[in-house]
Amino acid sequence: MQGLPIQALWVFAATLLLSACVSPVVIDSQSGADLQQYRTYAFVPQDEDKPRELDDQRTQAALKKALAAKGLTAAAAAQADVQVKHFFKREQRFDGSTLQFGFGFTRNNIGLGASTPTEGEITEEYKLVVQLIDQQSKDVVWQATSRDELHDDMSTERRSAHIEKAVEDMFKRYP
Repeated sequence: MQGLPIQALWVFAATLLLSACVSPVVIDSQSGADLQQYRTYAFVPQDEDKPRELDDQRTQAALKKALAAKGLTAAAAAQADVQVKHFFKREQRFDGSTLQFGFGFTRNNIGLGASTPTEGEITEEYKLVVQLIDQQSKDVVWQATSRDELHDDMSTERRSAHIEKAVEDMFKRYP
């Protein structure tokens, strides 16, 4: 009986350690792509994210800083080795109770049933996605997606800090 609490402690410690290892970003790159060859970049114009224009400006500023730290310099679109595209992927999350209670009654092939409604609300969240697109082939060669979400009710300071941290985490894993 004494061994059980120690085993439970080890399981808890292992679970805690593994959950701490989850990366805040998901990175994907084209197989065989030599990302070290890129020295200059240009941003792809953002047309689809007009409602998120302030977040786009914050993201572009954070990307300029991160790309400069990796040795890439800004260039005109026609002369850039790689194009940088970023956008916010919208996701919906249901917040509430999905537990329902119901009951029914039947007699002589006639039935009657009732249940409680599902209560909650749908929250819109946005995940930052950054893509590097090869200028020659027009293929995406590297992509990073933040696991953390932006919410519409975040303050300006919190949004800025959130975007800067997401971009920083993304480029920690860029070669």
